[in-house]
Amino acid sequence: MPHALVGTVNRRSVCHFLREGRQTVGRAATSDLRLEDPSVSRNHAELLVDDAGIHVVDLGSRNGTLVNGKKVAGQTDLSEGDTVQFADVKLKFVDTEPPAQTVFASDGASMESSSVSVDEIYSLGIPRSDDESRNLFRILADAGDLLAAYRPLDELYQVILDLVERAVTSDRTILLLIANGDAEPVAVASRLSGRANEGSLVLSRTMVAKVIKERSALLTTDAQQDPRFQEQQSVVSQGIRSAMAAPLFDNEKVIGLLYADTTDPASWYTEDELRTFTALANLIAVKITQARLAAAEEERKRLERELMMAKDILSHILPTSCAKIDGYELCAYHEPCSAVGGDLYDVRQLTDGRYLLLTGDVAGKGLPAALLVSNIMPIVQLLTDEPPELSHLMARLNRQIWRSTDPVHFATLFLGILDPASGRVDYVNAGHNPPVVVSPDGSWSEISATGLPIGMIEETIYAAGSLTLAPGAVFAAFSDGIPEAQNTADEFYTEERLNEVLCRERDHRADEIVASVKSDLESFVLDCAPSDDITILLVKRLPSAAG
Repeated sequence: MPHALVGTVNRRSVCHFLREGRQTVGRAATSDLRLEDPSVSRNHAELLVDDAGIHVVDLGSRNGTLVNGKKVAGQTDLSEGDTVQFADVKLKFVDTEPPAQTVFASDGASMESSSVSVDEIYSLGIPRSDDESRNLFRILADAGDLLAAYRPLDELYQVILDLVERAVTSDRTILLLIANGDAEPVAVASRLSGRANEGSLVLSRTMVAKVIKERSALLTTDAQQDPRFQEQQSVVSQGIRSAMAAPLFDNEKVIGLLYADTTDPASWYTEDELRTFTALANLIAVKITQARLAAAEEERKRLERELMMAKDILSHILPTSCAKIDGYELCAYHEPCSAVGGDLYDVRQLTDGRYLLLTGDVAGKGLPAALLVSNIMPIVQLLTDEPPELSHLMARLNRQIWRSTDPVHFATLFLGILDPASGRVDYVNAGHNPPVVVSPDGSWSEISATGLPIGMIEETIYAAGSLTLAPGAVFAAFSDGIPEAQNTADEFYTEERLNEVLCRERDHRADEIVASVKSDLESFVLDCAPSDDITILLVKRLPSAAG
């Protein structure tokens, strides 16, 4: 009996069938069983299927592997009904039957002795016999509950198989759907009667293409005697006498096919049954498409709720106003390009009287980026509870982010500490856009990166630098959503244009300088929607400040 691990990960059903040999479990994209949960390590555990049974081995994961609540140490055997827990993900070890495997043969054998297109069936309108009329009426009556009630897709597939079994006598029924642009449909549900042989069923690619591309329903009345089936060894060896295949046409496109066969030598399908089978396939296709749309809408609403929750969380993480510093003016502007963003900034006083200046940009957009922002901000606040040594702080932050995210999730970050009395700013720039310092005379300089973005590699060294803001000088840190903003001609706003605005407006108040940057950016992009989050943090030392 086949075995599987079943359960739910991030509200999605998981059913992983175990095969002979070794299979890896983890968060890495290369894992045989990939569990996309942050608590799971990249290479978390290993499953071993051999003659002695099925075993699980922990691979030194961060949060451990448990079987029935007991931590796995070494190799642990699995028994039916065991609960296997990989960090926070719980799966059940069960005996189960996977959907019948369907193999597509490359030979040219077509699997029909007659065929009829969907258009031909509906153009004929009235059933051609009383038997067909009664059969269609019975099927429509049975399908009423199927069409009216909402069911999740997994449950719907089983109801569909029940309906097909009532409509036609079959030893094997298979529902195949086209998914993710695949060229060949995939079996999502199947049912075998006691008469049908287990094993793979080889279906001709010619047959599949005809059903899907030509929207034709196909029928063979005696596969054992049809010479075109002699090369289809599975059909012959399994004793299939008659078979039907109909397109799952949802009135707009074909989304898969419905297959049924019988091995009864005294029974075969008729053309009337083929027409009925095809009409049923049409009803099934419409219902599957409706269920898919309903699932997509529910997923959209769920994501919308999560985005609103994330937006509310971020509103409490990012500051709503800038700190007040004697002798300085501060202003920040933050505009995410979606409901939640991946830019971050902060200004707050440290215990020694100096001020932390923070700006950053997480790779990506939307909810994943916002989640990393919500991870970085409290870590920075914790590490800066005491006056920090910046190089050491950034290295610790980098290790923490690397350990808790995938390599594709990283962030650029500028950390500066301002001494208000002297105007000195000690800083580390982890791959962030070079902030700009504009001098009172209009000259400007950039603060280059002193290390890699955080979260890219586990161990890296960050150099520290320092600068001094003279009275009247302006410091501006910003995300790449400003220089990389594009207009209708696909031209970039650029750092040079931003620097020109900062230099031109340097004698105005900090909030007026930011307003000028925003206005100039809007006049440049015009009606183009922003493609990235926009953030700028500006600090101006007042001209009257003492040196």
